[in-house]
Amino acid sequence: MTKKSSSSTNSVQQNNEKEESLIQKASGLFQRVPILKALFIEILSGQGLATLLNVLFVTKLSETLPDDSMRAGWMGKFFASINVVAMCLQFGVIPRVMPYLEPRTLWRFMPTTMVVALTYLCLNENPSLHLISGSFMLFKVMEFSIRRMLDEMVYVPLDFESRFLGKEIISVFGYRFGKSGMSLALSGLTSVYGNFGLQQLSFLTGGAACLWMSSAWNVSNRVLSRAEAESLYQAKQQEAAGNRK
Repeated sequence: MTKKSSSSTNSVQQNNEKEESLIQKASGLFQRVPILKALFIEILSGQGLATLLNVLFVTKLSETLPDDSMRAGWMGKFFASINVVAMCLQFGVIPRVMPYLEPRTLWRFMPTTMVVALTYLCLNENPSLHLISGSFMLFKVMEFSIRRMLDEMVYVPLDFESRFLGKEIISVFGYRFGKSGMSLALSGLTSVYGNFGLQQLSFLTGGAACLWMSSAWNVSNRVLSRAEAESLYQAKQQEAAGNRK
């Protein structure tokens, strides 16, 4: 028993030291590479918005379809539709239009579209299931087909250490803290003010969309244009060729 307790204590201490070390690395990395800090904040706000949209969607679906089997079938078809639309955009549409668009344009397009859609949603006192599910689908389709591609484009111009460490930090903290943090905040608000109605949830979701737009706009101001990325690539190629000589 003593050996087991001591080994578990050592394991907890090692995990805590690892987390503290990662936090210190993140702080230094964000100071050195500001665009990764902007991306981290954008992911926090984006995942918070995703959590609120999911809560709004599940709440309305439960009200509209109280039968568990019907609700499960409807949800299965809904997420299958998201995957099909996202796949068509990712492999059929996006590759054809990307040569004509700057990445910063797409960074600004996504949250602006969501703010417009959710503003209309907020104007409805009792929004329909199709209206709520349409907004949720819009976000998920853009996330799967556009946003993750833009994430990778942010990492491409960075050096190996920044790229490797940035992905580790953002995958460990950004996505998890964004969802869990919003869930905790929503639980806290519910415990203080009681359960929210659909319109109140719509207002919270609209506010989260505005925060996401602000953070995504900040990222868009920092990403390289195509010309800048090409110049940087050529400079790195020349530097590598000079080192080989």
